[in-house]
Amino acid sequence: MKQRSYALLAAATGTVLALTACSSGGSSGSGGGEPLTDGTFKFALVADPGALNPLMTAASPAHALARLSYDYLLNPDPDTGVTKPWLAEKWEETTTSASFTIRDGVTCSDGSALTAQTVADTVNFITNAANKSALRGVYAPATATANADLATRTVTVTTPEPSPFLLLNLARIPIMCEAGLKDPTAANKTTFGSGMFQMTEAVANDHYAYVRRDGYNWGPDDTTSDTAGVPKNVVASIVTNTSTSANQLLSGDLNAAAVSGADQDRLNAANLNTVKQPAPAGEMFFNHSPGNPTSDPAVRKALVQALNLDDLAEIFTAGRGTRSTTMVSIEPRACIYDSVAGNLPAFDTSAAAATLESAGWKIGADGKRSKDGTPLRLRMVYETFGDSTDAAADVALNAWNNLGATVELTSGDSNKILDVALSGKDNTAWDVAWEPINVALPSMLVPFLSGPVPAAGLNFSSISNPAYDAAVAKASGLTGEDACAAWADAESEIIKANSAVPFADKITTLYFNNAGLAFGRNFTGSALRLYQ
Repeated sequence: MKQRSYALLAAATGTVLALTACSSGGSSGSGGGEPLTDGTFKFALVADPGALNPLMTAASPAHALARLSYDYLLNPDPDTGVTKPWLAEKWEETTTSASFTIRDGVTCSDGSALTAQTVADTVNFITNAANKSALRGVYAPATATANADLATRTVTVTTPEPSPFLLLNLARIPIMCEAGLKDPTAANKTTFGSGMFQMTEAVANDHYAYVRRDGYNWGPDDTTSDTAGVPKNVVASIVTNTSTSANQLLSGDLNAAAVSGADQDRLNAANLNTVKQPAPAGEMFFNHSPGNPTSDPAVRKALVQALNLDDLAEIFTAGRGTRSTTMVSIEPRACIYDSVAGNLPAFDTSAAAATLESAGWKIGADGKRSKDGTPLRLRMVYETFGDSTDAAADVALNAWNNLGATVELTSGDSNKILDVALSGKDNTAWDVAWEPINVALPSMLVPFLSGPVPAAGLNFSSISNPAYDAAVAKASGLTGEDACAAWADAESEIIKANSAVPFADKITTLYFNNAGLAFGRNFTGSALRLYQ
């Protein structure tokens, strides 16, 4: 429940998958020791996936399983952002098109060939509104059209309008083989991919079993079914309790599991191999609605100056997180940049008081500030994820009370915060909100940081920032490194205006016992390795 609620605001767009399914980061876990031949890789899945067709569901567990059996066009490196080949051996992009040359010799689990036509059919299946694909408008633009040239093994996807990060969005699509496209319902029960593993058994709410496909030789980094350490079988068990996962890791009943919280301490003591997965946890938004005190730039600046964000991040994550460097923290990120460094005012309580004084917020005999007879009252809302979140909120409350503000805290579950922030019932009902937006692409932030306010839109903070809008317009017309630089400039404009302040990333860790990943940051079939 807590992990799902981190995607609260993003979920309002109907794109929860795009923002959660690929979450990962850190460095790949190298298992050490000699590779194990024909073993069984056992890992924990936190929830049952339900219907398995990855083109039709937005459920993160279903897409976690899809990585075992389905291949992708490209393999973005989560450390560097460098795009590497997978099903596509070559590619090109413009702001309105992306073309991929598909490897020769790729086969599906039923023995049929996976061709450029298969890829084009997958994209067109998604964009066909009648199919009601969960990926339409998320990974594949709703207006996109794909065409295949079998002679050159090339598929070209075009859009009538510029589509930021079209190439990398398409690279997130699990490519479905023709049998699954013809019978999407059947793909809810088994797999129709070209991946390393084929599903052999599905027992809902218990486990999902897979067997290695002989002859697979098109994985990232030249991985084949004969690569040393590649398991013969994979079993994904549904383990909803992280303490249980930790116990099974330590006993050897599991080779891998994602674990967060206090259970990490005993796993760390066991010196298991790890892969870190950061995700946004602490993001602070200020309401710009006219009449709200936080519409005053001086108030926003002073409130940030009054907080030691290093300490706040430590408390918020219970010492198991890190300071945020960007609002785009879900890996693999399209762009690697730091939009925070140098763009936030330094922690300085005296400077914070001076900022308010110079803006006319005078302190009275009671120690409270007001301006032109209006008291500095702040209503802060936040979703509570446990004691550490509440403790961090109390730290902010005390800091701002000491500054001369009167602060009212309101916490609640995801439904409550969603109702306050995005329902449009009263966009002035809050001043400060702590709620992360989970995105992998900076372009996904645009509707949250500009444009219509709820209920007509998603700009819940009522932000109007011409510099941001101009930078977004520039970035939307660029590709590659130039686009990333422009998107970094755009995000920096929001940070510099103290409109949104990302301050804490939560760290979930993948732990491995006699196992590891050869590449990437997820349980991708061709990346799994076992060791003696």
